[in-house]
Amino acid sequence: MKRFEDEGAYKYNFYWVLRRGERVDVKCQACGGHAFIEQCQDQMQWKCSTCYAYGVEKPVYQYHAKGNCALCERWFNIEVTDEKQTSHKSTHIDCPHCGAVNQAQLHSKRVCRRYIMDTRDGRDPIYGMELYFLDYVRGKLVWAVNRAHLNYLISYVSADLRVRRGNIPFKTASHYLPVYMKEAKNRDQMVRTLTKLLHKTG
Repeated sequence: MKRFEDEGAYKYNFYWVLRRGERVDVKCQACGGHAFIEQCQDQMQWKCSTCYAYGVEKPVYQYHAKGNCALCERWFNIEVTDEKQTSHKSTHIDCPHCGAVNQAQLHSKRVCRRYIMDTRDGRDPIYGMELYFLDYVRGKLVWAVNRAHLNYLISYVSADLRVRRGNIPFKTASHYLPVYMKEAKNRDQMVRTLTKLLHKTG
């Protein structure tokens, strides 16, 4: 009997894979070849090992006009979304209290988008690139973020007995897998597909 000991819940989550300094394998949006996403300092970037194309995550900023109204002297803090206004250091703002027009300085703050950090429909959440290790079993999506994830899936799916490690209190990595990847009726075909993916070049 083949025994499998499951791993922690977020080990193969897109964000946590990158936080550990590992890579996520994707298909290059320029040539369709093998590319990867990695975290460099506090910025995400992708590089293609086939055509050497690359891209960097563009930071998103939030802008606010802050100050005391020149007429009523009350404090205001208004978000500015108009790109024509955000391209300058200051802008004209109507006071939300009395309606007077004020010349206010713009303050920018980088927006953290980490709450969307997991794959969706076989694509990464930053660039929308298709995962490199991706296929279908009976018309349903099968994927892995990298080779380590593929090895985990093969071991999990092919196991006769699946157990939880003693130091994992609640959810495990398999908790986030779709039901069809866990069903016994799909086991053989699932293992064949995952093994085929494991032997992809790149």
